[in-house]
Amino acid sequence: MEKFERIKEERAHKPPLWEPSGNMCSDIRAMLYGSELVYAFAVLRELARENDMEKEYLIGIAPGNAEERLKILSEGIKDKITTKDIVDFVQSNLKRLEGVSRICSDLFVETLLDMGKMENAYIVKFDAHRAGSTFVYGIYVNHDLKRISLSFRGTAEMGDWGANLKYFKEPLNPSDSLLELGFDEKKKIRVHGGFKEYLMGSHPSHDCKYKDIKGELVELYTSGECNGYDLIVTGHSLGGALSTLMSFQLASSGKISKHLGNKPLVNISFASPYVGGEVFGEAFKMLEKAGKLQHIRVSNENDIVPVLVAMPDFRHVGINLHLDDAKDYALEYQGKRSLWWQWTPFFPWLANLSNHGLEEYDTRFKKVKTAIRHMTINDVYGNSSITKDFIE
Repeated sequence: MEKFERIKEERAHKPPLWEPSGNMCSDIRAMLYGSELVYAFAVLRELARENDMEKEYLIGIAPGNAEERLKILSEGIKDKITTKDIVDFVQSNLKRLEGVSRICSDLFVETLLDMGKMENAYIVKFDAHRAGSTFVYGIYVNHDLKRISLSFRGTAEMGDWGANLKYFKEPLNPSDSLLELGFDEKKKIRVHGGFKEYLMGSHPSHDCKYKDIKGELVELYTSGECNGYDLIVTGHSLGGALSTLMSFQLASSGKISKHLGNKPLVNISFASPYVGGEVFGEAFKMLEKAGKLQHIRVSNENDIVPVLVAMPDFRHVGINLHLDDAKDYALEYQGKRSLWWQWTPFFPWLANLSNHGLEEYDTRFKKVKTAIRHMTINDVYGNSSITKDFIE
């Protein structure tokens, strides 16, 4: 694959495009990579399942007949996989991967090569079981940065569209931790029904991936390997919405909070649609004020997905980093841009859909990263000119 070799040569003697400094710029860059990787890794594993490829064991695919390989794919990974393993697999199969759009994108190649420079970072969980009936996610541990990252894939299957379109709001029970913070239990928290069902199941007695993920995170903390590690949750589009709902649930969980100590759970989402109603926003803000949760919601100008309101009373949450196409940005608490604000007068659907992809988010972020590289998320939350609505 010519692009891989070209970018590899260009990046050979350059530092990663993200810096392990803990600032907002670095965190957003790392989560862009994490959001891209969860898309591409699913594609690589599916390709390896369907075809005999070189060194497929590096991405957790073992020899066997079609039925056995499908079972391996559905069971997820059993051993840690490093980004260097993925780089080795891709390099060993460059000709076979030629023309695969997700794998041939500049963003994925940069993601792979930059993350491949990490010395002590692993994919510890990748779950594509029942993809299309429920979501796909990955959990990464970076021991050098002392960070656990949880990444949700965006829309890629027909079932994902089903979740997007079930927009009627459903109730969400407040946690004991939220009630202890003073949340009025008489108020009804309502969230997007499709996102809630996808994450938490259609009935409380049903098995759901939310419980699995929470248990896996708790296990990482209690294992002793990740004591005191930060927790960042991310995703793009549908994955961004799921990341926000998951972050809200985890931040109000006593089991997770005790491992984070005085540090907030951080949610960085890209191109996320609306997740919940006004009361959800109030509860989310309560967790932010208590120092349990921080959210940077990245959106592009002329991306219609973050501004499509399917039902009245939907509200965005967190701090909106809004990127235009002219090297400019805006930081605003919650962000209230309307559909008409985002509308492109010429070829609107084509233009807006192109502005929704992660590659366009990456392109625009690179234009503003110098301007925001000295900011931290704590700085942004402490800036009254940005969070005046939050403080009031």
